[in-house]
Amino acid sequence: MLGPIGAGKSSFYNTINSVFKGRISRSAPCGLSTNGITIAYTPYEVYVRSAASLNFRLCDTRGLEVTQGLESLECNYLLDGNIPDFYQFNPVAPISPTNPGFVHQPMVTDQIHCVLFVIDAATVGDIPQKLVDKMNSFQTLVNLKGIPQVVILTKVDQACQEVAGNITNVFKSKDIEAAVEKASNLLGLPRNHVLPVKNYETEIELDDNISILALMALRQVLHFAEDYIQVLQNKLKACGVSSEKLDQRESLEKGSDQE
Repeated sequence: MLGPIGAGKSSFYNTINSVFKGRISRSAPCGLSTNGITIAYTPYEVYVRSAASLNFRLCDTRGLEVTQGLESLECNYLLDGNIPDFYQFNPVAPISPTNPGFVHQPMVTDQIHCVLFVIDAATVGDIPQKLVDKMNSFQTLVNLKGIPQVVILTKVDQACQEVAGNITNVFKSKDIEAAVEKASNLLGLPRNHVLPVKNYETEIELDDNISILALMALRQVLHFAEDYIQVLQNKLKACGVSSEKLDQRESLEKGSDQE
C-alpha cells in the first residue's frame, strides 16, 4: 500500500481485518501525525474469528511526502522483495544492499503482487504536483514489472454529504463519480481500478454497508493479484522452471538463510 500521509493505508488494513474478525479491530496503529504514523515496512496478516490467518497479506509503508518518505530505489527494492519485514525507513539514508537484513535472494512470496495507491477522496484534487510526479515515477517501476495497480479511494463519506448520510449512495453520488474520475486521470488507471471505500473510524460496531464496500475492493485486489501470479507461472513454464522446482529452490534458500 502506497499513498500520501493520512490517506488511510493503515485504516484500510484495520477495516479489512475488522470484517473478517467480526468486530472492530485496530491492529495497525493509525491517527494523525505530521510525518505519518507508519515508519516501517509492515506486512499484516488478516485473521478470522478462529484466529487463523488468511492466505494474503496487506503490506503497509511509510506515507509519501514531497521531500521525504519512500524513494524510487526503495520502492524498487520493495516490489522485488529485497526489504525485510518491519524494516524501519530512514528518510536520510535509504536502504542499500549493504544494510543488515537486506534480502539478496527474495522468494516469490516476498515479492509484491499488487500495488494499492491509497488516496483520500476528499483531497484527491489537492495532491501537490511533485507528489503526483513521485507516484507516477513509482508507477513506471510497477509497469516495467507488470504488477497490477489499483486505487483505494478512502474517506468517501467526507467527500460527499449524501454518502455521509447513507453509505449506500456511494455509487449514485456525482461527487464520488468525480473523485473516481480525478483519481483515474491522476494515475492513468481505468476507472474500474479505482475502488471507493469508507474505513471504520468512528464506529464501534460493524456496519454491513461499510464492510461490503471494503470486501468488494478486496475481492478486486485479490483477483488482480491472482491474474498476475498466473502470468508469473506462465513465464516460469516458458523458461522451463516448474512450480515444484521453484518451491524446492525457495525451501533450500530459506534453509540456507536460517543457517
